[in-house]
Amino acid sequence: MPVSHSRIGVCSVVLLACIISAARAAGPIDVGSRKQLFVDDKFIARRRGIELTMNMPAKMNQPVLASDTPWEGESGAAVGWYSTVIKDGDKIRIWGSGKSMLPVRMKPDGPVIYLFPYAESTDGIHFTKPDPGLVAYDATKAEIGKFGRLGGVSVWIDPKAPPSQRYKNQAKFYPADGRPNEFHFYCSPDGYCWTFLAKVDIGDMDTQSVAFRDDAQQRYLLYTRDNPGRHTPKRRRVVRRLESDNLLDWKNEIYVMDADDVDNSTYDIPTTHPPVDYYGATVFKYPDDSADSVYIMIAHSYWHWQRRPEEQRAGGYDHHKFGIEVLAPAMVDDRLSISRDGIHFSRLGGRKPFMSLGFSGTFSSKMMWSMPNPIRMGNELWIYYCGDNRDHDGFVDPAASEHKTAIDRAILRLDGFVSADAAYTGAEIITPLITFAGSKLELNVNPGAGGSIRVELLDANDKPIKGYMLDDATALYGNSVRLPVTWGQNDSVAALAGKPIKIRFLMRDCKLYAFQFTETP
Repeated sequence: MPVSHSRIGVCSVVLLACIISAARAAGPIDVGSRKQLFVDDKFIARRRGIELTMNMPAKMNQPVLASDTPWEGESGAAVGWYSTVIKDGDKIRIWGSGKSMLPVRMKPDGPVIYLFPYAESTDGIHFTKPDPGLVAYDATKAEIGKFGRLGGVSVWIDPKAPPSQRYKNQAKFYPADGRPNEFHFYCSPDGYCWTFLAKVDIGDMDTQSVAFRDDAQQRYLLYTRDNPGRHTPKRRRVVRRLESDNLLDWKNEIYVMDADDVDNSTYDIPTTHPPVDYYGATVFKYPDDSADSVYIMIAHSYWHWQRRPEEQRAGGYDHHKFGIEVLAPAMVDDRLSISRDGIHFSRLGGRKPFMSLGFSGTFSSKMMWSMPNPIRMGNELWIYYCGDNRDHDGFVDPAASEHKTAIDRAILRLDGFVSADAAYTGAEIITPLITFAGSKLELNVNPGAGGSIRVELLDANDKPIKGYMLDDATALYGNSVRLPVTWGQNDSVAALAGKPIKIRFLMRDCKLYAFQFTETP
């Protein structure tokens, strides 16, 4: 397997800028009628009074599944740390948590060897068990635990698979006979009954792995963990990327999230491993699978930089057997990064948490883990996450009365990961040269109560285009994810479709998230 283990985090911003500059040098950017986000400088050739801002989602702190609350008449809903959520038709489906168990077989007609916890919902808040007939199996013929167990669930829908294999799951498998751990793929026609598909060799791995089909690149991508220096004091955790044409043969491994010099300088610690490393990551394309969508990574950062009290130094794990000192605070939160190619990720928000831990004593006070993948609900994105008030080394928050885990939602505005924020005193953005398809221009923008935005269209020489000049532009001030742009009574840009233009946004005290040319009649 060709391997390139580079520390991409050090130079990701520079590389991302080079990618954007190269694209501009090639000529106008064809945006078609696809949504374009202000997550970086790709659509900012010139700016004044603008700051790109990471926006944190609002945590509801109202668990939809929890270990300490009754669920469907039973106490203690099973809450799995490595769980997955998907919006599938009119249902929100969670694999890895709940009390209903889905049968997993090594062969279609074989005994049930494992069970996936499962729950489903029509509103994304109130979860129930599925129809018992969908998950029925002969318990007397089950061989659960005989062959081993799976470490987590990471379900996705494969658009290239035959109907019998439409749903996929990949996970670490722990054989019961002591053989080395394996990496397995499982498949299902409906997400209820699962069958072993293949064992693949990707080397050392751990934690929840994320896979999906990337049609723009015509291959499957896998984001999983590696453990350089495993079982040594220099051990660290990194997120790596692999690619495959068939889900069986994985190649072109490269590290995409690793502790860099900035991370290593945060604390002066008493060991040789970094003060923070990356336990895993949720990676997905947004807003769709088009060639110019962005790759968004919610990386799970694991912090360990301070000596524990003497009585705690063994920790909840056997690290001490390998000469590894267990350090506090042993907590996990989520950080946001974006990429234009799925390889070079730029860290956002000054590396501050995208989703931070809960208050002391609450169910998410020590660790949290964003689940794949965000769910669109109207004009919002719901990011489900698992919270835990016990740290990675097994110590429960002393402010809590008992160990608690739960799955909760955090709500983000549609497209709201990053916004171009305009100064109170006024600001502007001029895009590079673009071409588009469509007849209308719409904005995802929040001007608040006192902000506004006007749009002027320019030609390749920066000259205002007649009919779309600043004097014609309507001052817009509605908070909308699809705010139509107008120039007086004119709301059509059809005459400019296919022609190279620039967009000039004149703003005051507002947040601009995205723009899109549409075919709206």
